[in-house]
Parts: sequence; C-alpha cells; structure tokens
Amino acid sequence: MRRDRFVTPSSLRIDAGLWGLLAAALAFAAVLMMPAVLTGGDLYWHIAAGRWMIDNQAILRINLFSYTAAGDPWANQDWLSELLLAGAYVGAGWSGILALTATVAALAAGFTGFFLARGRRAAIAGLWLALALVTGAGAVRALPFFLALPCLIVWTGVLVRAGEKGPPLHLLPVMLIWANLSSSFILGLLITGVLALEAIAFATKDRLTVARGWAVFAGCALLISLVTPTGVFGVAHALKALRPSGPVEAVLPLLVALPAAAMLLPQRRMIVRVIFLAGLLALALTNGPARLALAVTAPLLAAGSFEDEPFKLAWRPLVALILVIVAAAAFRIGVPLTRGDDAFSPQTALAQVPASLKRQPVLNERSFGGYLIFREVKPFIDSRSIYSAVFRRRYQQTADAGLLAKTLTRYHIRWTILMPANPAVKTMDAMAGWHRLYTDQWAVVHVQNDAR
Repeated sequence: MRRDRFVTPSSLRIDAGLWGLLAAALAFAAVLMMPAVLTGGDLYWHIAAGRWMIDNQAILRINLFSYTAAGDPWANQDWLSELLLAGAYVGAGWSGILALTATVAALAAGFTGFFLARGRRAAIAGLWLALALVTGAGAVRALPFFLALPCLIVWTGVLVRAGEKGPPLHLLPVMLIWANLSSSFILGLLITGVLALEAIAFATKDRLTVARGWAVFAGCALLISLVTPTGVFGVAHALKALRPSGPVEAVLPLLVALPAAAMLLPQRRMIVRVIFLAGLLALALTNGPARLALAVTAPLLAAGSFEDEPFKLAWRPLVALILVIVAAAAFRIGVPLTRGDDAFSPQTALAQVPASLKRQPVLNERSFGGYLIFREVKPFIDSRSIYSAVFRRRYQQTADAGLLAKTLTRYHIRWTILMPANPAVKTMDAMAGWHRLYTDQWAVVHVQNDAR
C-alpha cells in the first residue's frame, strides 16, 4: 500500500499527550482573562431557563418568559447546557460562568491539539492549531454551542480515523450528551454521513461490509440524537438553525478553509470532505457557531488518518495542568466579576422602573429581551426563535406612528424600554399620554402618564 506522502518523519514526531496539555493550558489561561465571552443577550435567558429548571426540577418545554407568546411550545434543545450555566452562575456568579467557559475551552483546545499531533501531518500541528484559534477566537461565547464544542472535536477526530473498518460504537455516548447540550449535534450527524460516503465510495475491500458498519453506526447515532426532551422536533429545529444569521462579518474562516482545501483537493477520495467544508465555509461567513465549527473541523478533516501507535499519557504533566486549572479557576471565582450597562444590559434604566410597573406589559428592544427575562420581567420579544415571522415583521414596523399606537393598544402596553437610536423613541416622545421616565446612552424608558 502506498505510504501517505505527508507521513511525519520520526524525528519530527510530537508527543500528542503533551501537545494537547499545552494547548489546553494556553486556551484556559486565555479565555479565563476574556470577560468578553460573556457579552450578548442570549446568555441571560439561558441562565434564567436553567435556574427555572433547577428550582422546579423539571425540563422547560413551553415559553414561560414572554407575555406575547406565553404557553407556546419551546423546543429547548440546550437544556443541559442551561443547567450547567445556571449552576455556575448560582455557585459563583459571572466568575463561575467564565471559569466554566475557560474549562470547556481547555478541553476543546486539548482534544484538537491531541488529534492533530497524532495525525500523519503532525509536523504542522502547531500551525493548524494556531489557525484554528485565530479563526474561532472571535466566536467564543459562554453559550450552549460552545459548551458542546469538545463533543464536535472528539466526534470528528475519532471518525476521521475510522475509515473502512467503521466507527467504534463506544463513541455513541458522545452523541447522547451532545444532543442534550446544543442543537449543533446536527453537525455530528452530517460529518458521519460525509465520512461514511467517503469510506464506502473508495473502499478497497468488500464495499457491502464497509457500508454495513457505517450504516449501523449512523443509524444508532440518529436514534440516540432523538433521546432528548424534544425528540424528532429537536432534529428539525437543529436543521433550521443551519442557515445564515446575518451579513458577512469576517473572512477569517478562509484561514482554515483554504489550507484545508489545498491539502484535500489533490487527493481524489477527499472530494466529499471538500464539498462539506465548502458548505460549512459559506455558513461560517455569517454565522458565529458555524465559524467555530469550521475552525476545528477543517484541520481535523485535512489532517489525514491518525497513527496507530499505542498512546500513553504522561500523568505528571496532566496532574500539573489540573492543579494549575483548579488554582486559576479558584482565583477567578475569588475575584468577583460584574457586568455593567451595555447594548444588551440596560441595568440602570431598568432600575428606574417601579417594581409594580415591571409586572405590566412592556414594549422592549429585542436585544434587551434576555436581560429582562434574567430580571424576571416578561418581555414583548427576545432573541429566541419562538416568535413567528409575521410577529417579528410587525415588531420591526413599530417605528411607524400608526402601527406603534396599534401595538400599544393591542397588547395593553404601559411602558417601553428602547435603545436611543430606535426610531420609535421619537414617535414615543410625540405621543400623547406618554412621557420619558429615564434616558441614558443605552436605553430610553417611556411610561404612560397614568401608569403606576
């Protein structure tokens, strides 16, 4: 059999265990000092959902947070991540969330470094890892898709090695955890299909035997992905999430996509991987979670098969790393971390609203919805996908004076909290029976004159 021309000379071989530990340590230290991973409004409602499930000891299946869609079904695929986030917050506040995120980052970087160092192109493992970190760093957030990233890496790393012999069934529990952490598990099913198609199409032995091995694994993976509170609806929701989520914000994904394509294209049997990566690249240009997924899967898919040499992890460096992580996490938790006013957190503005008024219907900026839920105020709208396209379109048209007046009347709205740049603010200023209660650089609060 022809040897892979990229096989790493023995003199350049890297100890995969030490390489993974080094990557884990660097990632942990970097994320632990990056409070920016807490930014955004989604984290607020994820914590609120997890807190509700802890308090009620039940899985949240319907919308209890916003009054405009109260009682509607909610395909909450991220329930396990929300429990972890809520537990970290209840235990140690924002510092706990940051420590949890840094620990996940350490696992993700460690697994990536380990698999790359065991690949037949291990000599460039450091370069691959650096490109992955640069590409995915901007998309690191304390959110379910990031907490599930180690599952994606382990799943891809093991399947890349499977080839014609088929995937090991002991990998399947990863899918069970993954499907309950985040809707990103759908990528695992797609990667399974890609590598199965490749193994079957270019099999050098009995093709039927190869197909049978992959089919059994893929079928089991699909069935296990249904073992969630949402079942088949969770799979449908995950498929819907694979869509562009905004304008093109960065071309960083090209840093890993182009080198991966350059390595895969000369090899005819890798064309299926190239097609998959091309689709993931198109999605990654407008979707943060997809950018992170591309950052780790492109190097793993381009790394080739892994060495079959037995692996032994050096326990002393591992123990040293664990001690360092525990000490650093304890320090981070011991130094309280707070979040102030920002484009997602109108803390000061909300504090000016009387408690009795907070219990009455509000018209809010969509980006404020998560924070309102976090503060146990039921918003008009938030960033979740439970709202219909018609409802979201009507919300966007509230800058029109006539439509705004109809919305206020229809939903019996007694106060509003909007960003200063929202055109509806000027409309509210001119509306009879309303006045400004509070204004700062982040939010403007209007209330009805007779509201209490």
